[in-house]
Amino acid sequence: MPSVAIIGGGAAGLTAAISAARLGADVTLLEVAPRVGKKILVTGNGRCNLTNTAIAPGAYNHPDFVEPTLGSCDDVRDFFGGLGLLTYADDEGRVYPVTNAANSVLDVLRLECARLGVVERCDFEVMGISAADGGFQVASRYGEAVMAGAVVVTTGGGDSLLPALGHGRVAQVPVLAPLKTDLAPIRGLSGVRVRCAASLLDDAGNPVATERGELLFRDYGVSGIMIFDLSRALERGRTLSIDFFPDIAPDAFATFMAERCSALSSRTAETFFDGMLQSRVAVAVLRAAGIDSKTPAAELPAEELASLLKGFRLAVTGRGDAAQAQVTRGGTSVAEFDPRTLESRLAPGVFAAGEVLDIDGRCGGFNLHWAWASGIVAGEGAARLAATGGGS
Repeated sequence: MPSVAIIGGGAAGLTAAISAARLGADVTLLEVAPRVGKKILVTGNGRCNLTNTAIAPGAYNHPDFVEPTLGSCDDVRDFFGGLGLLTYADDEGRVYPVTNAANSVLDVLRLECARLGVVERCDFEVMGISAADGGFQVASRYGEAVMAGAVVVTTGGGDSLLPALGHGRVAQVPVLAPLKTDLAPIRGLSGVRVRCAASLLDDAGNPVATERGELLFRDYGVSGIMIFDLSRALERGRTLSIDFFPDIAPDAFATFMAERCSALSSRTAETFFDGMLQSRVAVAVLRAAGIDSKTPAAELPAEELASLLKGFRLAVTGRGDAAQAQVTRGGTSVAEFDPRTLESRLAPGVFAAGEVLDIDGRCGGFNLHWAWASGIVAGEGAARLAATGGGS
C-alpha cells in the first residue's frame, strides 16, 4: 500500500491526511503537540470561521499561485458537509458551523481520520526529512523514524524542514494586525468605534488599498477587521486616510456641510456635530482643524471640514506587535512549488500546504479556506505519487 507522512496536525494537515487516505494511501499524521487540531479550536473566537462566500484569488498575496489550488467556498462546504458538518453564512459572507463551536469542526475531521485508518502520532517532533529506499525517512528528535513514499509538510510559517531541503524563505512579518499611528490627532479616542471607510495612501497620496467597516480607535492607533485587512498593504502605503461619510461623494458632502452651517447657524462648533458625529470624534476633528469650540457655526470653514471628514489622515508607524496578528506573511517561497499539486520543484515527492507557504489572505475565513483547500490538493498529490512509486 502506498504510504504518506503528513507533518503537522493542523487544518491543512488534517485535510491532507483525509484526502490521501481516501485515495488508498496508508497515512501517518505526525504532530509535535499532545493532540492534533489545537489551533482550530481558537479560530473565529472559538466559533471557527472556516471559509467565506467571497473566496477569490485576489484575496491573497499571490493570486496567480493560489488560483489552481483554491477552489470555491462551495467546494470546502461540500467537503465538510460530507463529514456531517452543517454550516451557515452570516451577512458578511463568513461561514461557520451551525453549532457555533470550533470543536465541531475538529470532531468531524478526527472522526473521518479514524474511519479511514489514519494513524495519529502526537508528541512527535520532526527533525528532518531524508531520502531512503526510493522514498523518504522522517526522523524525530528522539530517534524514531517513519518511512513514506511521499511527504506533506504543513508545519506553519516557522518551518525549518523545507529550507533544509534547499527551499528559500521569505522573511516573516505579522499581517492581519492592528496599526500603530501618530497618536496626537486621535488623543482621547481610545475605545471609540466608527463605521467608515479607510485607505492606505502611498507617498504620492494615492490609495493602495481601501476597506469599509467598523474601525476601533486604540491607545496605540487603530484596530478592527477593516484595519487588519488594510495591514496587509502596509509596505505600499504609510498614511491612513479615514472617510467618516463614505456613502456621500466629496462634492455632495461639501454642499451638505455648507448647508448645515447655514441651517444650524445658532450653534457653536462645540455642538455643531451633535447628531452627526460621536462627541469625542467631533472634538478630534475640531482640534485637527484648529477650530475653537466657541466658534459660531455660521463662521465654520465648511469646505475645510468636509475635506477633513472625508480624509482624516494619520501617519502609520507600523503594525501592532506580533502577538496581536492573526497570521504571518512569509515562509517558503511559492516559486519553488507546482501550484497545481503543491509538490516541491526542488525535492520531488515532498508537498507543502497551509501556512508553511508564503500565502496569506484577508480576514473572514480566507486563511482557513487556503489551509483546507491546499491540504486537500497536497494530500491527493502525495497519495497519487506514492502509488506510482515516485518520490525521491
